Amino acid sequence: MNKINLFITVLFCTILYSCDDSSDSVSVEFSQKEMLENYSDNLILPAFKAYSESTAALLVATNQFLENTNDVTLTDLRSKLDDAYGNWAKVNAFQYGEALTSNLLVNTNSFPTKFSEIETKIAAGDFNIESISSFNVKGLPALDYLLNVGATLDLYTTDAQEENRRMYLTKVVNAVNNDAIAIYDSWTSGYSDEFTSNEGVDPSSSISYIINEFNKAYERCKNQRVGYALGKNSISGNSSPMSVEAYYSQETLDLLKSNVTSLKNIFNGGSELGLADYLKAYYTAGAVEEDLSEKINNQFDVILAQLDKCSDPFSNHIDQKDETVETLYTEMSKLVVMIKSEMPSILSVKITYQDSDGD
Repeated sequence: MNKINLFITVLFCTILYSCDDSSDSVSVEFSQKEMLENYSDNLILPAFKAYSESTAALLVATNQFLENTNDVTLTDLRSKLDDAYGNWAKVNAFQYGEALTSNLLVNTNSFPTKFSEIETKIAAGDFNIESISSFNVKGLPALDYLLNVGATLDLYTTDAQEENRRMYLTKVVNAVNNDAIAIYDSWTSGYSDEFTSNEGVDPSSSISYIINEFNKAYERCKNQRVGYALGKNSISGNSSPMSVEAYYSQETLDLLKSNVTSLKNIFNGGSELGLADYLKAYYTAGAVEEDLSEKINNQFDVILAQLDKCSDPFSNHIDQKDETVETLYTEMSKLVVMIKSEMPSILSVKITYQDSDGD
C-alpha cells in the first residue's frame, strides 16, 4: 500500500495534539500500527538479514584467507569487511530489543580501536574479548586494523606472532558473526510481533525506541564520525585523524555517507509510512504551522551535498580542520535541533538519553 492510500484510509487512529498557541484540540489522523509494521517488515528485518549474511560471508572469506594466505584472498576478505561495514550502517539506528540487551553496538562498532592493546593481546596469546572492558579490541574496527595495517600479508605469514594473529582474527570475526545472527534470529522469532504491537508514545513504546535510537545514531555520525575527531569535545581542540571510523582502510567517507543516507531513509520510512509522514500528518491537520518533515529532509540534503564536497582520505580533512569539514559539522549540528527537540515535541515523545556535548 503506498503512502497516498495510507493517508486516505479510514482505518487511521485518532491522536489529539494541543497546539501551543491554541486551547483547541486538533484531530490528527495517522496509523502508528501501519508505520511500525513498515519499519519492522521493510526496513529492520531486511537490514539485519543483509547484515547477518554479510558477516557470514566475512567468516567464509576469513577462513579462505587463513587457509590460503595471499593477495587474492586478502583482497576478497577486505571487500567482505567493507560489505559488512556498509550493512552495519543500515542497522546502526536499530539498537533495541536483543540488540540493546546484548550490547550489540559497543561489541560491534566501538571506535577508534585500541591497536596497541590488540598487539599486546596478540603477543601474549590472550584471545579473551568477552570481558566488559574489551569493546575497543574487537568488532569491525578491530578487523579494520587487523586487515589493513602495515605489511598485512607478512603479519600473517612470516611475523613471529603470525599464529597468534591468525587466532585473534578468527576470534573477532566469529564474535561479530555470532552477534549478527543472534539479533536477526531474535527479530524473526517473536520480537517483530512484539515491536509492531507496542503502540503509544511512552518511553517503552516502539515509537519512542525508533525516535531515541534514530537520534543516537545521528549523533554518532555528527560526534563520533566527525566532531570528536575534529576536537570539538576536547579542551585542547586538537584534531585526531586516527579516531575516525575505518581509518586503516580509508573507507571513512563512504561509511559516513552510508550512515547519513540510511538515516534519511529511516526517517522517511523507505517508500512507505515513516516518521516523515507522521510529522506531515500533524502539519496537514493544521496542528503545527511548519512542515518539519520537509525541513528535516532539506537539511539531510544539505548535509549529503556537503559530504559530496569531501574527498578521500577523510582523515586529511580532519587533520587540516579545513573549511569543508568545518562546514559539514556546522550543517550536521543544525539537524540535531530539528530531530531531537522539534520532532519529539510534536509527536509527544520524550528523549530518554543524555549526551555529553550539550546538544
